[in-house]
Amino acid sequence: MEPPSSYTLHNGKNKKQQRTRFSQLVCSWAVSPAPALVLSAMNLAALPIARRRTMGIPSVMQCNLYTAVFAASAYALKSGDSVNGSGLAAGWSTIWLFFNARNALKSRSFLPIAMTSIVGCLGSIYGFNYATYSYE
Repeated sequence: MEPPSSYTLHNGKNKKQQRTRFSQLVCSWAVSPAPALVLSAMNLAALPIARRRTMGIPSVMQCNLYTAVFAASAYALKSGDSVNGSGLAAGWSTIWLFFNARNALKSRSFLPIAMTSIVGCLGSIYGFNYATYSYE
């Protein structure tokens, strides 16, 4: 007997990948606007700290931009466009990490490292959904 495969044959011609329970759980989070709203609210809440130019926290302009972009991705997800909403959140999470992760880790402060961890985790959830989306 063959070991179980992640692919099943349909009519002997097409192969369709089955999702595991974990990937179904991750994708159920990724079609929800709640994680994107968390990212938006986190950047909005960081504005007073950003005004003090604390090391590891994005600048005021960056916080405003990320707040708007993550709110726009939450709006796209809320209106039913899970592909573009998750792609938008994943892409901008990557941009957030590119510009802010190094300074956050250098600061060795709790808040910047927590922000980086949250953006990384939620961005990877949205990125997984975007990368494994099937158009069937």
